[in-house]
Amino acid sequence: MDIHRADLAYRRRSLALLGALALLCGLGLWQWRDWLLAVQAHALASPATEARRWLGLAIAAMLAAPVPPLALWGRSLRRLGRAAADQERFPPREWKTYRDVRVLRGEVARVWALRSAGMGRVAQIAAGGCAAAASLALFWAKG
Repeated sequence: MDIHRADLAYRRRSLALLGALALLCGLGLWQWRDWLLAVQAHALASPATEARRWLGLAIAAMLAAPVPPLALWGRSLRRLGRAAADQERFPPREWKTYRDVRVLRGEVARVWALRSAGMGRVAQIAAGGCAAAASLALFWAKG
């Protein structure tokens, strides 16, 4: 049985990045709340068309926010699937892992490669759907 060894430096860097991202998300949510309160005050004091425009912008922003992470995650999963299929090994040699994992070969590795690539496609389709919905929200907001 072959073991793919974990990269401890990769794990530390990834967890530090994840922690920083969680802090940024918390800060973003805090600012988002303040922005929505300002929009609410502005919308109540403005005509209905202005309120519709602000609401459309808020909805479009919420729909557009997951597009970059979904697109990048999908690209990474598709690369993982392609590399695993090329090497007939899962995980591929050059990929880093958080923990030691057993190397899969043959048919099992092919199935995992297809599954990874398929989930990458799903993530990219979801990114496209979010982008399309954000565009529709902007179109609705304009009028």
